[in-house]
Amino acid sequence: MLGKTHLAVGAAAAVAVMRPGTLPELLAGLGAAVVGAVISDIDVGSSGSGRAADRIIWVSAGAVAAVAAMERFWNVGVWNMILRNSSLFRVIAGSAAFIGVCAFGKAQPHRSFMHSFLALGILSVIMGAVLPAAAPYFALAFLTHLALDLLNYKKVRIFYPKREGICLRLFRADGAVNWLLFSAGTVLGLWQTGMCLWRMTGR
Repeated sequence: MLGKTHLAVGAAAAVAVMRPGTLPELLAGLGAAVVGAVISDIDVGSSGSGRAADRIIWVSAGAVAAVAAMERFWNVGVWNMILRNSSLFRVIAGSAAFIGVCAFGKAQPHRSFMHSFLALGILSVIMGAVLPAAAPYFALAFLTHLALDLLNYKKVRIFYPKREGICLRLFRADGAVNWLLFSAGTVLGLWQTGMCLWRMTGR
């Protein structure tokens, strides 16, 4: 599936399942879900699509920057939530570890390490060390990426380091189903986010 579809479906699934109860959790969760939904495709740079990999990096950085900007200008409480559940050292060490794992994954063939349960587990544990509340959002969005890619015609080495890959050969990555999933994910994501905000305001 295309990147925008992964993003829409991943973010929508994470918010729908987790149903955040506070604004800091919603913002941190959405940021983590956006990163989790697209980070797997950072490895496309190793197959000749460097611009696509660059977009993944920019989307991930943009999600973090957006949350940081809201915290800076509107003091939405994300940083306080991080410090209550983590520490500055864990944030710095965890961020460095996350970047290191992604750098390793970027150098691997497409749909190998970064599309595996191993990467899902490692990156989710690191995310949990940095911000425990955001880790389930990240993991759910990452998992939707793997699930969607399994529907395509190209094999995914989901049990990496095993060399064998799996694919269900049901849909093409850029076909009508991709558009339907993107549309459904966008509508569901906006609806779920709106409902969370509605509950938070007590209406």
